[in-house]
Amino acid sequence: MRPVERGDIPTDAKGQSKQYNQYNQAQPDLISRIGEYCSYCERPIKTNLAVEHIQSKNSQPQLELSWNNFLLACTNCNSTKSTKVRDDITQSYYYWPSLDNTFRVFVYKPSGMIEINSALKAFAYAKAQKTLKLTGLDRHPNTLNKPSPKDKRWLHRQEAWDLAYLAKTQLAQNNNPKMRNFIVMNAKIQGLWSIWMTVFHDDFDMLNRLIQAFPGTCCLCFDSNGQPVHGLRGEL
Repeated sequence: MRPVERGDIPTDAKGQSKQYNQYNQAQPDLISRIGEYCSYCERPIKTNLAVEHIQSKNSQPQLELSWNNFLLACTNCNSTKSTKVRDDITQSYYYWPSLDNTFRVFVYKPSGMIEINSALKAFAYAKAQKTLKLTGLDRHPNTLNKPSPKDKRWLHRQEAWDLAYLAKTQLAQNNNPKMRNFIVMNAKIQGLWSIWMTVFHDDFDMLNRLIQAFPGTCCLCFDSNGQPVHGLRGEL
């Protein structure tokens, strides 16, 4: 899950903090800050990308128009989270891409499956499990948590892995800045940033290019070699 820097509430032409009359009005500003991607599954969503409330607007109506309560979500992640959270949601029980270094939470596999990072301590592992269940990102045909026919998140991860691996193979045969820029351009189109970061884990230059290329990626969560760092924000 890509850690993002949403930033302070945007300002209007007069330099005043924006006041949203409806939460959906924040969508352009969110896209400008963190890109046109789902904040949870990381897929690029050109239509139906919803302004998602971290804490439910039904149980926390005072946060319905709060910038700090907004992320972006696809239909699958938004609906899954909504059905899981029927009442209140205690924010500290989960990991959030706007608050934690969420790239350290999950491990991405070529099969399209997501696993929890086994290096996490017990309390962090339990919190990661809750985060996974909340978003339904663990749904995969080879597990008990099977996706519905409309839920293609696992398949899109698998496809992105194949494309990223092919790109890495081609880079080995033709390693130059032009090829590297071309790969990053394609990664932005395909989305699923964590897949590309995982495939290129041993290429520090590519890692930094990917971190810089995707809008709003939290640079503080990574060192100069593109490796995730611990403890600069949140628990991770």
